[in-house]
Amino acid sequence: MASKTGKSFKTFAEPIVIGAFWTFCHFYLILDTSGALNSFLFPVYGSILGSRYHKSLDLAALIISGSTYSIWTGSTQTWSQLLAVFLLVAPNIPLYLSRYSGRLGPSAGPLFTGLITTFPVTLIAAVVANQILAQKLLSSGRVEQRGMISGFTPRLVTAIVSLVAYRTAISEINVLNGTLFARSKHGLYYLLAIPQALYSSSKYLVVVLLPMLYLVLFSVHTPFPHGNNLLNGTLQEYGYSLVARQDSNTGYISVLDNSKDGFRVMRCDHSLLGGEWFPQPGFEDRMREPVYAIFVMLEAVRLVQPDSAVQKERNVQKEALVIGLGIGTTPSALVAHGVRTTVVEIDPVVHEFATRYFRLPSNHTSVIQDATAFVIHYRHDARYDYIIHDVFTGGAEPINLFTVEFLNGLKDMLDEQGVIAINYAGDLQLRSASMVIRTVLSVFPACRLFREDAGPTEDTVTDFTNLVMFCRKAAGSFSFRQPTRADFLGSQARQHHLLPRHEVNPTSFVNQYGKDIVRENNTQELAKAQIESALGHWKVMRSVIPDAVWENW
Repeated sequence: MASKTGKSFKTFAEPIVIGAFWTFCHFYLILDTSGALNSFLFPVYGSILGSRYHKSLDLAALIISGSTYSIWTGSTQTWSQLLAVFLLVAPNIPLYLSRYSGRLGPSAGPLFTGLITTFPVTLIAAVVANQILAQKLLSSGRVEQRGMISGFTPRLVTAIVSLVAYRTAISEINVLNGTLFARSKHGLYYLLAIPQALYSSSKYLVVVLLPMLYLVLFSVHTPFPHGNNLLNGTLQEYGYSLVARQDSNTGYISVLDNSKDGFRVMRCDHSLLGGEWFPQPGFEDRMREPVYAIFVMLEAVRLVQPDSAVQKERNVQKEALVIGLGIGTTPSALVAHGVRTTVVEIDPVVHEFATRYFRLPSNHTSVIQDATAFVIHYRHDARYDYIIHDVFTGGAEPINLFTVEFLNGLKDMLDEQGVIAINYAGDLQLRSASMVIRTVLSVFPACRLFREDAGPTEDTVTDFTNLVMFCRKAAGSFSFRQPTRADFLGSQARQHHLLPRHEVNPTSFVNQYGKDIVRENNTQELAKAQIESALGHWKVMRSVIPDAVWENW
């Protein structure tokens, strides 16, 4: 009797388990496809604003498809063919709408684009999954005889499975670095989408291949050499030209020249990692002048006066750790001053472009690794006289690099008289700035804060700027020595901006917006607060480089 009952249960459960597994794979694949499609927004809006509504739209599509199961009439084949058509056409939509990003703005733009791209993709795919699962369960006569297939079972199974897939799928895809088409935004998306389209056996696939071929062959966005020529034809109307571009693990990386004003910049999605002015004739071998003076101020860690009683011998070579490379302005200067420098950069393409196009010297130690892993591994073994923490990109900082735990790791890696310079870029009137600054002050016993400019007037609504926090491991006040001619490295920018001038009272941030600090297990509040900062950063970026340059990537 027991064996008969077990056999009966197996017969009942088997089609549900198989159907649930198939549905999970389907949902997982489509959510990853949705994530790859959503990544087309990042160069135009940045990763934070570009993905702001993505998860909510995906979840809404899953809920609507499951809760309104009965209204989705039509055969599974019809819905599958519609999905196939939309998958192959979809990338053209965000690329076309990007030309209107300046009018739509950083809030409405990603939402509107998501509503007509990732939302319908996920919705139609969920409808197909619901119908196929129902058919699989109906095909089992014993399940139907037990009265379990009145429509409730497939809905329950798809609801559970879709939510599990939603929580586990990679909804924000960062493509692998590499020059191959399959490792670009386009290549990764089509690698996920084409098998799903072919599975439908749609008779319309030949027709919809045309917009896909147009995107690959004639669009400025195509990641092929002829695409670079097409892009340059557009950018030159605005005085810019493309030097190099490549998708990588932190986003879309490119190097641009402005021949009109005479500078070169490196771009990561909708942010600038740094830039430098073209050298004047006859001065090609000198240290290049940075476009942004804030990167020069970071070098002032060398100017902090050590305690005379414990001062290192003059013939002992200093050592520095740089977290975040950018174009390499600060590490290049440290190397020029004879400082043994280690650079930790998570993005190999950023390091490659800094070396190839911004003359990053080779006589430094390069570590291509996540900074958190590096600090965990070396916090008790390495000691540095200087640490530069400069990881701003895309409108906000990587939150894990501003937690108490990470900063304590950097503190452990400082020499007893060591100095750390932490660059924060954002609106100082926002809660996110106060949280970050309070966190830094809670870790280091002695800090002085300097902004890059004199500050806003009383009637200024926002205060977007760069703030450098100079901190020491040792308690007590400290000062900066006057720089000498050797400190300037022949650079006019260093003559004017190396010595910090615009000091900010840190106590003004202590009780502003509460007393929260950032911890590894409590980063949600900072993540929410950073959206406002990202909105401000987006507007700043649009004011320094024309809309068309951001939109044509």
